Parts: sequence; C-alpha cells; structure tokens
Amino acid sequence: MIYSTVNLQAATSTENLQALEEVKDFRTTDLGRGGKERWTYHLLPEAALDAELHNMSNATSSRSVDSVTFQPCAAYANLNQDRYSIEEWELPGGVWQFTAIYDGHCGHDTVNYVHKRLPSMVRMSLQALLQSAPITSLKPELVSEALRNTVRHLDESIRSDLFDFLPYDHLTKMSDAQLNRRISQRYSEWDTISTRCTQGSTILLALSDPLKKNVWILNLGDSMAVLGGRSLSGKWSAMIMNSMHNGNNPTECQRIQREHPSERACMTDNRVLGYLAPTRALGDTWLKVPSIYTRRAFAPHVQDWLTPLQVAEYASRILTPPYVSDLPEVFHYSLDVVPKQEIFLILSSDGLQDLYDSHDVQMSDQEMADRWVRLIGRHMRPTKDADLQSNLALRLLRDAVGGNNVELVSRNLTLEMEDKWMDDVTILVQRFR
Repeated sequence: MIYSTVNLQAATSTENLQALEEVKDFRTTDLGRGGKERWTYHLLPEAALDAELHNMSNATSSRSVDSVTFQPCAAYANLNQDRYSIEEWELPGGVWQFTAIYDGHCGHDTVNYVHKRLPSMVRMSLQALLQSAPITSLKPELVSEALRNTVRHLDESIRSDLFDFLPYDHLTKMSDAQLNRRISQRYSEWDTISTRCTQGSTILLALSDPLKKNVWILNLGDSMAVLGGRSLSGKWSAMIMNSMHNGNNPTECQRIQREHPSERACMTDNRVLGYLAPTRALGDTWLKVPSIYTRRAFAPHVQDWLTPLQVAEYASRILTPPYVSDLPEVFHYSLDVVPKQEIFLILSSDGLQDLYDSHDVQMSDQEMADRWVRLIGRHMRPTKDADLQSNLALRLLRDAVGGNNVELVSRNLTLEMEDKWMDDVTILVQRFR
C-alpha cells in the first residue's frame, strides 16, 4: 500500500485572527435542560435585532391593525401553522371589521380550510342579518348566534364530507379489501377528507360594528383576547375577554368529565384523551366520531406524529364521542359605555402565552394581560423608532422573546436546532380609539 503525504501550511497569525473574528459572536446554550447537549446561536448587535425580528415575523400594519406571525426554527420556518385574517366589509349601515387568528395543529390542511372559508361565511351571515333588520335595531345576541352557528356549520361540513364518503353503517360492514378498494378508487378525495379530519384549528375572532360601539369575541380553543383601555386619569387597565378552552381550565376539564362520567381517560395529563391540549377546536374529527373511523380509516394519516401503538391506544379510549367540542363561546362588549380615552384589542395565539411561561418569573393570565397592555400603552404614540414602535404587535413580540435582554432575543431568533424550541406566535393589535 502506498501512502501519500500532504503538507498543510500552518495558519498565519492574521488568518487565526480572522477565524476568531468570525466566531466571536457565537454562543452556546443548553436551553436550561441540563445535560451535555448544547446548541449554537448568534449574538446579534442591538441595532440588528429589531430589523431581524421585523423580517422574521412578517410584520405588517394597516390603518387600524398591526400584525406579526412568527416561527424562528429554520427547519419549520415555512411550516408555521398559524393563520390570520384582517378584513373590512362594506355592508348595510357602514363598514364592519373582522379580525381572526386560526391556530392549526398536526398540519396545514384544516387551518387552511378554516382560513379560506370562515371569513366569507361570517360575512354572508352578517349580511343576511342586516338585510332583515337595520343596524340601529340589530340585537347583539343575534350577531352572537350568527357567529356561533357559522363556526359550527363549518365544522359540520368536515364531518358531512366524511359521512358522505364513508357512511358509518357501510364502514361497519365493509371488509378491509372493500374499504381499501373504495379509498384507492377515489384517493384524492379521501386524502383531502381524511387530512382535514385528523388535523384541527382553534379560532379566535373579533367583529366590530361601523361606529366601533360594539365588539364581539368568538373563541374556540386556547388563544387569548385582551381589551386595553386608558382612563381619563391616564391609568391603563386590561380585561381578558374570553375563557381558555384547554386542560389548564378546571371548568373545561369538569365539563368533559361530566359528559363522559365513567371514562377516567377522557382527561389525562390535562389533555383530551391524553392527546390534545385544546378542549374545543374545529376539525379533530377523529375525536368526534366513532373509533372505527380511527382504527380502520384514519390510522395511516396520523402516523406522522403517532406510532401505530399510540393510534390503537387513543382509539381504544374513544367510547362516547365527541370529546372535542365545536361549540364556541361568544362574548359581546359595548364599547360605548367604556369611559376610556384610548381602547385597543390584542388577539394572540397561545404561543405568546407560552413565551411568557418560559420566563424566570411565572405570571398568571391576568398578570400577562396587564403587562401587555402597559407595554402597548407606552407605545401608542408615534415615535422616531418607526420601524418597531409603530407596529404595536411587533413591540409586544420583542418583549416576549426577551425584551432588553440582547442575548435571550438573539438566542430565540438564531438558535441552530432542528426541533422547534417555541410554538408559533401570532399577534394582532387593533386600535379602536
């Protein structure tokens, strides 16, 4: 055997200095997990942080609404499952404003379906109401009912497509060969139906009338709406406008346990059937229909995130569906009676709350809401720092990812890690006055 010798010239002192210069702004972290594994991040200068955050969060501003949607993990950058809507509708009596956040889970198909369909369905329902009664005599409870029914109708459309394609009484009589043949013959149609049934989306929407005297908040899931107001004395106050539909809410846990009194596994580890964190959502049809659909039809479509053994285990717990509710809560607030000089509304997906939960000092939901309102209140006026401070949602996102802690903000923006280290975050800030 013949060996070749390669002579490598030693680096010069200048080259050594250049190499050190290239890595001097890199750090490592264990993310507080302990152990030997560490991940690298780039320490950015303060002057670059705001511009980087602006670009990464797709920050936009309209006449009255600021928005951001954020997922920094490079491997998931194009897989942010949050969606949002900001729309104005010219209807009888004036211009209504519709804003909404849809927080998808387990994939994009259901959340995309909701994002595409829901705004137009709400608009049509509202238009029908306004044609039957002038806006001056429109009862708030009628709008609430229309919103509630529209969301449930959209969820029902997913189940209807499933039952039309695969009726329950047919499924119970089909052999495996017959079932596979039916699916393969119309696979494209089945693929669309089954992915919508095995994925889900929460919904948080706000609807305000032309004079901004009334606002309706609809919630289905665990996003949060907060109303901020400044009194005549100059003091800011925060009001959480919806309840949380997840396992951390004792009321929701008790509701599910009442609906399934003999089933100990209906809520396990603060999750529905030990699986899903939101207790109410659109989609997640496999948790709303008999388990035979999961065992025989859906199993191949959930194996990206569940093993066959896990699918079988969860299916065995589906005894008296539905377990996930499609009944949204709708809250009406009269802004006309709020004695505030300035009012704004924050809509946020639960990823924002999760960021604050990771802070050293734990806060209740109300303490978080108070912090958000005080922070936004300080920046309601235009400033010289227009890029960041004029977008109030971006200002709030900066606080959540680390605020003035340059190292923490840099870590959250540039961490080199294949797995997600934070949930998707979407924030809308709507100014009323």
